[in-house]
Amino acid sequence: MNAAVTAVVTVVTSGVVAFLTVMFSGRQQRRAADRSERDQVNARYLNPLRWQAAEVHYRLAVIGAAVERTGSYAPALAVDRPSQVEGKDPAWFNGHGCALLSAAYLIAGLFAQLKRVRDDFPYLRLAGGDDTRFAALIVRVQLAFLREGGVYYAVQPSIGDDVLCDEGNRVRTYREFCELLMDPERRVWLDILIHFTLETAQGRKQQRLHDVLEAVRDLSDFLDRSLAGGQSLRARWAAEGARMDARDTARIPVPPRR
Repeated sequence: MNAAVTAVVTVVTSGVVAFLTVMFSGRQQRRAADRSERDQVNARYLNPLRWQAAEVHYRLAVIGAAVERTGSYAPALAVDRPSQVEGKDPAWFNGHGCALLSAAYLIAGLFAQLKRVRDDFPYLRLAGGDDTRFAALIVRVQLAFLREGGVYYAVQPSIGDDVLCDEGNRVRTYREFCELLMDPERRVWLDILIHFTLETAQGRKQQRLHDVLEAVRDLSDFLDRSLAGGQSLRARWAAEGARMDARDTARIPVPPRR
């Protein structure tokens, strides 16, 4: 009798252990699959945005530092107004106009990556309340660009859409961007961005530039933490042989608010 009971207990115990093993193993596999999917989706959207934010921050900080030293960023003062871009040939875009339009191109790329993220925001998976924080940081960047007659809120995603191609999976190259500008009917939609870049290079609207740099820096810091990566802004500066403080915005003077 005891042997029979022992045998039954052994069988039941083995069955329970096997069931629990399968259950926990399945749960771990599902969690691993979920993590993998989350990482792939986040990397598809967050990594390009992180890279673009670092590029824009560096370029605008360089312009701001030049403005602080000399009052303007001379290399970008290729025209007096956006309409003067009309009729320029490819050599001009690769030469005299490159500093101005490459800066505009980088900003357009940032708008493109922000548009991609906002369009597919429900698919992103962020920990805890990070999704709310992320959304707020994106809006803060957009608001910083529109201040003082900058690039209007509704125009930013439109510019982003113009520079996206291949069904939104690729940002146009600089050459393709310049080809857009060679078409007057398409360039007019980008004039506001060229105007923003010109004003910045002329040393105007320094408070706006300061706000943009702060907002982009904070977005970049958030993305660094979310992707468990290094400090992308520091890395971008280091690539140019320069150094920056993590909380610095290129020592751009902030005019008093009036």
